[in-house]
Amino acid sequence: MLDVHIDDFYKDCAAALLLGFRWFPRQQTLFIEDISGPDDMDEFGLHSPRHMAALGTVQWLQDEGFVRFGARDACRSVDDFVLTSKAFARMMKAIDDDPTQTLAHSLEYARLQGDTLTLGRLLQAHILCHDQLL
Repeated sequence: MLDVHIDDFYKDCAAALLLGFRWFPRQQTLFIEDISGPDDMDEFGLHSPRHMAALGTVQWLQDEGFVRFGARDACRSVDDFVLTSKAFARMMKAIDDDPTQTLAHSLEYARLQGDTLTLGRLLQAHILCHDQLL
């Protein structure tokens, strides 16, 4: 069984990639709460660990070349968020020899079902480890 933070990472990756896919090719403001859910700031105005983990996932996706974005609005949002061609091509790729079943469709289905094991399997096979497999 995976650690909870890894499950959350998979959920956050899928959510960010799917939002970018829905908007593609338009650049949009991505609100971190759209990924992590409502943020409960503490009495000092600091964001929750869950919110910061989602922000870290978005930053990681940029560092790995899957998304682009402009400025960050503190820790609340990122401006001009868009998938890169690398991410878009992978999201459009057919999986399991079914040309109608794309990675985007499979991720969306697993996300809606709350199936983190399938999310993890899909992300590992088609996003996270893809460069090493080529």
